[in-house]
Amino acid sequence: MITAKSISDWERGWYSWPSADARAALCEVLRAPDPLDLGFVNRRRQRSTSESSPAVLPDLIEGRALLPVGMSSIVELPAGKSFAGAELLVHHCPADEAGFDWLMIEPSEQLTASLRRTDRWSAVVTSDADGKYYVSDARRFVRRAGRQTNRQPVASANVIDDFTTGIIWAVVNTDSALLADDAQLAASQARLAHYVEQSASEAAMSEVPDLNAITSQWLGSTFCSRHISRHLGRLSETPFFWTREQRGEEASSWLLWTHKLEYLRYTSRRFVGMRRAFCVPESEVDASPRYERVLLLLAMALMEAFGITVELTGDPTMGEVGGFVLADEAIEANWLGGEGIWQVDARPRRNSAYWEMDRRLAAESVIACECSAGRLEAMADYLGVSWRWFRRRCEELAIAGIDGIAQPRSRHLSTRGLDTAIRYVAHIDAIEGTYLACS
Repeated sequence: MITAKSISDWERGWYSWPSADARAALCEVLRAPDPLDLGFVNRRRQRSTSESSPAVLPDLIEGRALLPVGMSSIVELPAGKSFAGAELLVHHCPADEAGFDWLMIEPSEQLTASLRRTDRWSAVVTSDADGKYYVSDARRFVRRAGRQTNRQPVASANVIDDFTTGIIWAVVNTDSALLADDAQLAASQARLAHYVEQSASEAAMSEVPDLNAITSQWLGSTFCSRHISRHLGRLSETPFFWTREQRGEEASSWLLWTHKLEYLRYTSRRFVGMRRAFCVPESEVDASPRYERVLLLLAMALMEAFGITVELTGDPTMGEVGGFVLADEAIEANWLGGEGIWQVDARPRRNSAYWEMDRRLAAESVIACECSAGRLEAMADYLGVSWRWFRRRCEELAIAGIDGIAQPRSRHLSTRGLDTAIRYVAHIDAIEGTYLACS
């Protein structure tokens, strides 16, 4: 039966392909030879031609790929330099109402039961009349549905674009990798514990042959953070930090790994006015999709939120230098881009080269500016990300929250760093970074 609500739903685009009887009746009444002439779209038929090839998450941006309404689909998350790639089970639910800030979904019992499965990453997706998709983390959605059985909201801030795609891409890839190696990681930490008290050490990859790339990096990063923290007492001046992340994939560790956030909090409370420099050659910018560049910009915003001045060079030769901390003395600590899990030294011999890099970055930073907002805007321009769009999305997501998009399951991850970076950009004209991050 065709009702006034049915017609309203079709006009709004909530349902793009009515039943066969409804299509035949409409064509007869409106004298149309084909339902396509009435503006209807058989999205399920469009998908069937590529059923063997799942949609890729970035293709959902602006509706470049179509998901069948009322059905579940596998959506692939791309691999990266270290990310192995992952799959996301997406449940596309039609929205039966839309407001300015939200779309409403009526979850069925079957959907709720499916979302409770713990053996896979899944998300709820809905779409609007313009064909844009909006995403909600499945676990967060089903918990809310369990407390309130009526229709559930999906924030319009959760629109699938380069911002939310980058978040989902980083969270799911990282979380899946760490969960896969959780037991092996604990055993590896115990096996390598003898390195902790050494002032200089190198751990070879052969010592943890069973760990995947992300878990090995997490292990190296954790060790380096603790190594630097143990030796900061030797420094009597405010240090300069050199970091080796060049891509958003690598920099997402600052946004998601809990020990990295605690490390930033600890060092920023100990020293005021620190500087941290990145080397991001233009070739790496060109090779990165925009959703990955958004992650790099967010990582730099997180530094600024802790009162750390971010500096940048595009000189690719400087990218070969491992991580270090420099003040009146130097501390080497590198976990990224080397041959082993980590290389650390509390009393390195390359201080003169480090001091030259310090002077060069202070004088020639590509994003040099007196204020934090100016540095981040210059960084956005360098990365080819619209600063105006980036700030608007941060403002929207600062209100809606991040856990509604992708909530990590690993005990080693959280979205607090991501949330801090987003809130800092959203309120950058009104607050001091050190107050936001350290309070």
